[in-house]
Amino acid sequence: MKKVNVLIAGLVATSVLGGCSNSPEVKNESPVVPMIPLQAVMPVAPVAAPAAPVPAPVVKKPVERVKISAIGYGAESTFSAYTPGQRRLMAIRASKLDAYRALAEQLYGIKIDSNTAISTLTAKNDSFRARVNAVVRGARVVSVTPMADNNYETVLEVYVDKNFFDQTFVYSGDTVVAKEPSESCGTCLEVSSY
Repeated sequence: MKKVNVLIAGLVATSVLGGCSNSPEVKNESPVVPMIPLQAVMPVAPVAAPAAPVPAPVVKKPVERVKISAIGYGAESTFSAYTPGQRRLMAIRASKLDAYRALAEQLYGIKIDSNTAISTLTAKNDSFRARVNAVVRGARVVSVTPMADNNYETVLEVYVDKNFFDQTFVYSGDTVVAKEPSESCGTCLEVSSY
């Protein structure tokens, strides 16, 4: 019933308004059409941006890899509280860590600190300290071999990109900068000035 009333009211309103447009007093010859915004009838889709040009496919060169190998050694402990199995496992672990250290030395180099004490033109104390600070990823244990006297040998290998050493070290590649010792030390004296 309610829908019928709304429909009748709509028809009456249309005929009343339609009758106004045909009256002889109105000199406008075009019929009056109510203005409805286009967005209300049909939503406007966003304008798509012009497609970006497709870049040419990049041809990648195959990665050249270099194999780096290292050997480490470990000895069984003589501590009597350890079982033979513990001694063997600790020796294998020691040989593996020694191999990792040797591999890190090859990949990243080694820092050596030294100190020499001289008295009456005689060396009294001479000490060295070697350090390696590196992260080694992707190394593979090739073999763990028992040797004579309860020692073990571990062989590790890792494949690195051929450009690894050029990117890692400052003194390799095309960017070699060699300085004289006098250029790097502002307060140093030349040998001829002694």
